[in-house]
Amino acid sequence: MNANRLRTGVIVAALLAINGGLSGLGYHGWYSTESALAASAQEKAQARNSLNQVTAALRSVDTAYASGNAAEAQTKFEEARSDWNKVAPAISAREAREAQLLFDSLGKKLKDGAPAAQVKSTVSGMLEEFREDIGRELR
Repeated sequence: MNANRLRTGVIVAALLAINGGLSGLGYHGWYSTESALAASAQEKAQARNSLNQVTAALRSVDTAYASGNAAEAQTKFEEARSDWNKVAPAISAREAREAQLLFDSLGKKLKDGAPAAQVKSTVSGMLEEFREDIGRELR
């Protein structure tokens, strides 16, 4: 009984040590806030400006797509994604990854010619995410 407890304790300790040691390897973004903490005040201010450009471009995507102008919507989407690449380094990798998944989803909907209501819903979700979570990280 005592040997089993000792063995279990050693296994748990080893797993904790391995987990802690490996957490710095590979894609650190899933659970990390290092980027957000490391961003200087100037970097955050620049990221806020870029985030404002992203939100304006996304609103333009929604407007253009709803009016039937898919080419303009695609152009504005690419502009938003380009501006997003200036924001991502200043926030946590986890939030950046979440936003990247939203961009991927919107890009697929635009490419596939999804109904305007689906595009509007995705854009609205992105704007809310940017306003709340990303905005909070850039304060």
